[in-house]
Amino acid sequence: MNASPGADRPEEVPETPGLPAAAGAFNAALVRFLQALTGLLGLELRETGAQALLLGALAVAVIVAAVFAYLFLLLGATMLLVGWLGGGWLAALFGLCLFHVILAVVLALVLRGRAAKPLFPGTREALSREMQRLS
Repeated sequence: MNASPGADRPEEVPETPGLPAAAGAFNAALVRFLQALTGLLGLELRETGAQALLLGALAVAVIVAAVFAYLFLLLGATMLLVGWLGGGWLAALFGLCLFHVILAVVLALVLRGRAAKPLFPGTREALSREMQRLS
């Protein structure tokens, strides 16, 4: 019998990569992924940088305008109280101070009531379920 060339050699079975090779390939793929992700982020930041700067400047302008509006409101309220009290500047200022102290106490109580509720209840429940399942 005439054997075909290479018939006496066993078939070549490709070797499966070991753990170090697989870890190296995973690390290389992860690095490529992170580089692509940071490249995309950099591209988007360059494209939207001017818009983000404009939005930030407008937000600061709104805050400054609101603070000035509140100060002028307080000035107007003080003038009304002075006129109502017949020229008692000190009484008007203490009245506004008392109003702000009461407002601060009420807001602190509201904050305390709201802060008592746990944040992210769904996430906490899912994490506790996973911890119970793992233990």
